[in-house]
Amino acid sequence: MISTLNINNNPATLPSAAFAAQQQEQKFTAKMTGSEEVPPKNTKARGTAEFILSPDGKTLRYKVSVNDIHSVTIANINSGKKGEKGPVVVTLFRSRTGNPILGFLIQNIPMNGVLSEGTITSSNLQGPLKGKQLSDLVNLMKSGQAYTNVRTKQNLRGEIRGQIS
Repeated sequence: MISTLNINNNPATLPSAAFAAQQQEQKFTAKMTGSEEVPPKNTKARGTAEFILSPDGKTLRYKVSVNDIHSVTIANINSGKKGEKGPVVVTLFRSRTGNPILGFLIQNIPMNGVLSEGTITSSNLQGPLKGKQLSDLVNLMKSGQAYTNVRTKQNLRGEIRGQIS
């Protein structure tokens, strides 16, 4: 019997470039539609949210893009399983008014493209995650217990939503 030694997962035996590849950033995405909202919304609006965790786990870069949506007031990450509503844990976008109720003053201009992008750290966590570590948010995302939600003046509780995976 021939025995083989598998050295592929031992960092000491890997060239530095290969080891760096193993330490790549973790990526998460959410595809948002009205049918994912609770209750579902009949809308043409669509969106994506992309999240990239830094290798050290201390920052989470994000980009939220939307299509065919009007009068966006706020976009969040919420804690919750598919089909369930949950509390806001991170705000990703807030209209210039700073208040979703005042979103009614926003003109009905269609939005297509990047809604917001930035970096999340533990200091951005709110609601049940306030005062906790970024890893707590990442664990929610990994377990399918977080979703992105985009609210509009027409749908104050949410027009499009998607689970983060």
